[in-house]
Amino acid sequence: MGTARFQGLRQNSSPVISGLSRSLLALAVAAGSSTAFAAEDKNEILEEVNVTGELNLSRQTSIGKQDIPVDETPFSISLRDKDFFDVTGSKSVQDILQYSAGVNGGLFGVDARGDWSTVRAVDPVMFVDGLKTTFGSYTGSRANLYAFERVEILKGPSSVLYGQGSTGGIVNLVSKRPKEEFGGELMVQGGDYDRKVIAGDVTGALDSDGEWLFRVVGYARDADAQVDHVDDDSILFMPSISWRPSADTEITFLVNHQEEKTGTTAAFLPWGGTIVDNVNGEIPTDTFISEPGWDKYNTEQTAYSLWVDHRLNDSWGINAGLRYSKGDVDYNSMYADYTPALRLQKDLREVSRTVYMKDAKSDLLIFDLRLSGELTTGAFEHQISAGIDSQNAEIDNSILRVRGLGGDINIFDPVYGSVPEGLEERDRENTDVNAEQVGIYFQDQVSLGNFIFNLGLREDRLSSRTQSNVAKNVSGKQRETELTKRFGLMYASDSGVSPYVSYSESFEAVLADPNSQGGTYEPVKGEQVEAGIKYQPEGTNILMTASAFEIKQKNRLTYGLDGSFRQIGEAQIDGFELEASGQWGNLTLVANYSQMDTEVLESSNPFEVGTEIETVPEEQFSLWGNYDFSEWVPGLSVGVGARHVGESYTGIDKVHALYVAVDAEKAAYYDYVFADFPTENPSYTLYDATIGYTLESWKFQLNVKNLTDEVHTTSCLSRGDCFYGERRYVTAEARYTF
Repeated sequence: MGTARFQGLRQNSSPVISGLSRSLLALAVAAGSSTAFAAEDKNEILEEVNVTGELNLSRQTSIGKQDIPVDETPFSISLRDKDFFDVTGSKSVQDILQYSAGVNGGLFGVDARGDWSTVRAVDPVMFVDGLKTTFGSYTGSRANLYAFERVEILKGPSSVLYGQGSTGGIVNLVSKRPKEEFGGELMVQGGDYDRKVIAGDVTGALDSDGEWLFRVVGYARDADAQVDHVDDDSILFMPSISWRPSADTEITFLVNHQEEKTGTTAAFLPWGGTIVDNVNGEIPTDTFISEPGWDKYNTEQTAYSLWVDHRLNDSWGINAGLRYSKGDVDYNSMYADYTPALRLQKDLREVSRTVYMKDAKSDLLIFDLRLSGELTTGAFEHQISAGIDSQNAEIDNSILRVRGLGGDINIFDPVYGSVPEGLEERDRENTDVNAEQVGIYFQDQVSLGNFIFNLGLREDRLSSRTQSNVAKNVSGKQRETELTKRFGLMYASDSGVSPYVSYSESFEAVLADPNSQGGTYEPVKGEQVEAGIKYQPEGTNILMTASAFEIKQKNRLTYGLDGSFRQIGEAQIDGFELEASGQWGNLTLVANYSQMDTEVLESSNPFEVGTEIETVPEEQFSLWGNYDFSEWVPGLSVGVGARHVGESYTGIDKVHALYVAVDAEKAAYYDYVFADFPTENPSYTLYDATIGYTLESWKFQLNVKNLTDEVHTTSCLSRGDCFYGERRYVTAEARYTF
């Protein structure tokens, strides 16, 4: 088994790199949706995939940290690659996440500041090339989809692989890296909201021996946003170079520089006028609550990444990744205050505004070093990955937040020009956070005939320090040691049907708060039990999966009745997911369905116990189909998609119960007031479409998101605000491929 995986690869490839290439390419094929759009031959089968010309280093950042195809993994993984990005006309990572089972992409509507989603009802942690990229809120640039080859979603607790992580899962973005064969593309795009994009991507060898490779990716966007007075501009410059000093070694250096200029698109609009009738009418979806010319969310971020991949022998290799990143955020905003009194005014016309200003600086150093390979002990075949990783993050925040300072504004007829004087001179809350984590992990996938066992163990040591001038410079410090584990068992039958069961754990540190009693919190912990079936018919790239899971999340931070955070929360998440993807002749399909039941088991707010988790849809369904009409009209292809998001809990009944408990004499009045406020955000179904035409090296494509221009709210919260989703967005593009 050990040497078999390296056979057939070209002589000057690094066998660590090449030896794992076939399995990862098989993984991408098995993922269906990834390879389904990449294959040129619709009858191509797994055994005929040619990988002899590529090192395929992207496999080093595969989300499982092992050379294992998806259909042989007893855990839930979804992949989407660049071909899927292009054929669906996706503009952001958030667009991609909306076509994955168990993932709610864009739950806070149109928000240019970042890609907000939940995976299995919990916010995921974002990674780039296997290294964590998000630390805190609003501390860096939004990921530019054009920089990446693939989006990987590992569902469920994943701390064994990555240390601190969400209970729901992680999202990993895989960067474009140099390739030996010369090629690339130039792209121009135009569309709604005065959108103008020019982008390019070129790669190849710098010498005839293929010892030095390069790639340069560039992207520039000048656009407006769905919300008035907000830009959506972006610049990306990402050069990289690879050096192959021998057949056993490859070293890659990559720089990712991004600049984003945008503003407050999330208006935090009230219930009245969005999902509740307001006598003043319906609040327009382009409503801007902040101040033109002053409002901004501008970011600049540069990341330097280094990867070293070296083969020790035919079966073992070392992979190392290192990233240093610096980021700056300059953020001004005004948003509506939602006091309890305002929350109950369904006919609200004017709102008071909070002034919010933030300067944030981030300094991140992250690395991962691992040894991976194969060995045989008796009848058992092992694939082993063992390593050490580290995260060191320094975040400096300077924040001004003053309720009511922005004055009142008429939501239906806003008049601007009320920026208070002297804001820059006001005292701010300065909070400095330093967080460190060092983890040692071990993972072994053992094969015995058709049985597959997966065992993973990890120990993390983490420390953090939070210092704030608000708490008289008192420092909140904490140190934790966490042991996490995961187990999986699969029976990979010869028929292609592979049932499995698995157990996994997670922890996520909660940064110390100098303003809280004691100053520290315990990590949020998660446990998941999952059972499922994966089916890949032999000789096809079709993959179908079904999974059921139960997640327990402990140590959740919850709001007490006094408005303070307390860590006595626990929730349970039960769900069921179906995924199918692959090719049938000229038709390529990706289909997803998920159902989710959530319950808060413990909370510092007694009225929350027994309720659902807010914003989590009860069910979701998505379907994308692409048909190649070249047999009738050479070069013509058409794609159609549908995204259904079911009802999600708003939590307004918790507020109702609290009001009645505080003032029982007004129970009848509160019953009357709250009668118009629904406990569920309405479901919605959106349709997408593309039509493409290829003429030699040119491809022209028209993309439409939300084809029927459905006005919808993606979520409404018990605190009193709702979020509009994206309206119809049309783009047209031309790509020249060489």
